[in-house]
Amino acid sequence: MKPVDRARALSSPAEAVVLYREWAQQYDHDVFATAGFTGSSRIADLLVEQMQRHGVAANTPILDLGCGTGAVGIRLHEHGCTDIDGLDISSEMLAIAASKQVYRNLSVADLTQPVAAGERYRACVSAGTFTSGHVGPSSVDHLAALLVDDAVVAWVVATTVWPSFEEAFQGAGLTLLGCEVEPIRRGGAPEAVMALAIKRG
Repeated sequence: MKPVDRARALSSPAEAVVLYREWAQQYDHDVFATAGFTGSSRIADLLVEQMQRHGVAANTPILDLGCGTGAVGIRLHEHGCTDIDGLDISSEMLAIAASKQVYRNLSVADLTQPVAAGERYRACVSAGTFTSGHVGPSSVDHLAALLVDDAVVAWVVATTVWPSFEEAFQGAGLTLLGCEVEPIRRGGAPEAVMALAIKRG
């Protein structure tokens, strides 16, 4: 089974830890160079657009959920974002993200469980996390709790799980600003929702 397919078939956080430990060194090559995934760059661009639209400065602390090896962070850094914090279940993936020197803080966290954070954020981004085998809609409420009122959100959500996420957004006080279905790999068919939202108190 290809690593991407194996990732989408995960059944527990413990399995995710094992997979990403084994895959970390080859991940960027497999996902970006070979498979041509583009969702990380696209969602970072969309977050920056929302930040600008809602008056959120580029130096505002941004939370990157499931940051992996840091593809979203690199793109945000290219946009001039300076204070990016990343959370991921894999310490091996975080070590690679750290080597790219675009994150302020990186922490190991299981996003399926409540996360203890030192601050609440005005901007939040995520790619490759809200899909089959990873983090489900039951986590939206406690992840939204990491955000201040009027925080802007840009998350990639797989179309296969989107209906339950859309309901979870409403329950967590996340008002949708857009939910376009787009490709997330070069030359691919539309397969993920670019979910843009703002948190209302």
